Amino acid sequence: MPPRTKHQGESKQGLIITMVFFILATIGLGVSTYYGFAEQETLVKKAAEEKKTADAMKKERDWYKFQSMMFASYLGQGQTLDGVELLGTQKGQFDRGEMRGQKDEEGITKILKALEAKYKWNGNQPVETAESITNKQRGDYDNLAKQQEQVTKERDKAKKDAQTKEDELLAARKDFDDQLKALTAKFQQDFTKRDQLVSQTQADLQTMSARNRKDLEDAAANRAQLTTEIKGLQGEIASLKGRVKEKESLLEALQLKSLQAPLSMRTEWRIVRMDTRGTNPYINLGSADHVNAQLTFSIHGIGVDGRPNPQAKGTLEVINVIGPHLSQTRVTSVKDADRDPIIERDVIYNPGWDPNLKKHIAISGIVDLTGDGRDDLPEFMRSLERQNVIVDAYLDPKDGKVKGQMSYRTEFLIIGELPDSPTVGKPSKAVEEASNSRKIMQADAGKLGVRTVSLLNYLDMIGYRRPHSTREKSPSSYTSDRPGDNAPKTGADKPIPPAKPDK
Repeated sequence: MPPRTKHQGESKQGLIITMVFFILATIGLGVSTYYGFAEQETLVKKAAEEKKTADAMKKERDWYKFQSMMFASYLGQGQTLDGVELLGTQKGQFDRGEMRGQKDEEGITKILKALEAKYKWNGNQPVETAESITNKQRGDYDNLAKQQEQVTKERDKAKKDAQTKEDELLAARKDFDDQLKALTAKFQQDFTKRDQLVSQTQADLQTMSARNRKDLEDAAANRAQLTTEIKGLQGEIASLKGRVKEKESLLEALQLKSLQAPLSMRTEWRIVRMDTRGTNPYINLGSADHVNAQLTFSIHGIGVDGRPNPQAKGTLEVINVIGPHLSQTRVTSVKDADRDPIIERDVIYNPGWDPNLKKHIAISGIVDLTGDGRDDLPEFMRSLERQNVIVDAYLDPKDGKVKGQMSYRTEFLIIGELPDSPTVGKPSKAVEEASNSRKIMQADAGKLGVRTVSLLNYLDMIGYRRPHSTREKSPSSYTSDRPGDNAPKTGADKPIPPAKPDK
């Protein structure tokens, strides 16, 4: 190995020194860099913690703001708050659980769920609010107060109307009693006059017999004269009987005014619609109820107690069967068109007709429907058959005998007139037979529990339109004598309304 020179030793020493400074510099730079990075990491951690704190505070602020906006919305004041347009989005986040971990979360959740169940939610606001419900309840209260006031007025009016009707009824009853007393007094006066006339006749006969007893010829002449006078007196007696019969008819007419339908009458048969003229109403009976044209009914209004008035206000007759439960009728009479007109929901009544059962009746006497004194019994029986009524028995005026027989199914015994007796002489055999037959029929009716009713009363109950000569005339009755009151032709009031459902 060759020996080192001086220059080689100096070169290595410089390299070593350089290396030492480099190492020292490197160490210093590493130390300074280490402390610099350590301080930067501390600052980053601190900034992250501050941001976390700020986010938590913002989240808590948003949580309380969400609560206040929800409660304000349910109270009805949410539309005035700032940011309410985003409330629906925030509620969706809350429902999905994106707001977990907040203070009082469990209690607030229960409250909000309860409010949503009560008021519902739609979009950014509830369907109902406490304010809207309060306003609605206040409005309902105001409406109830108005309704109560209206009901009170109607009740007071109904009481006043009922008192008026009661006063009218008392006045009518007093008038009826006065007329009955006057008729009774007139009957007694007529009977007294008849008795006086018979007594006077007998006294005259005795006087004439005493005067003419001495002379047989004069007695015979006087006897012939007395016989003539007696015949005249018998005619006068027959005339008095006719007057009594006339008064009885008048009394029966007065009784007809007080005729009442039973309280148990059916109320589902009604007038369901009035036509434009008020003369051809529609009723809720039709082909399914076995209704035929010419079927008649009496019409009864509804009283303040909700029940039909027993007193009939008018009569009607079916003219056109339209559907299963719809027919058009013609008003044949109305007692007081101004004070008690025919209206919708009036009840119709016919005791001799039933849609499902055949009714049974019996007839005793002449049936004079036209007022001309002729017997219309065959026509009357045909009319009843068209109305689903069976005549179990009737008195034949030709021979005075009963045809048929009553039974427990017979509901009415209709009493008509008996054949007229001759003015002079004995009544005919047919008249005597008819009188005896009537007594038998009335006795049988009592045993079978059959209701006895006069012909006029029965016609009025079933709504039969009697001719002018057989019923009391009224300026409010629909008759052919009055221009403008004739019923329109069938179909004149079309279109025909649909039938209302049966009640």
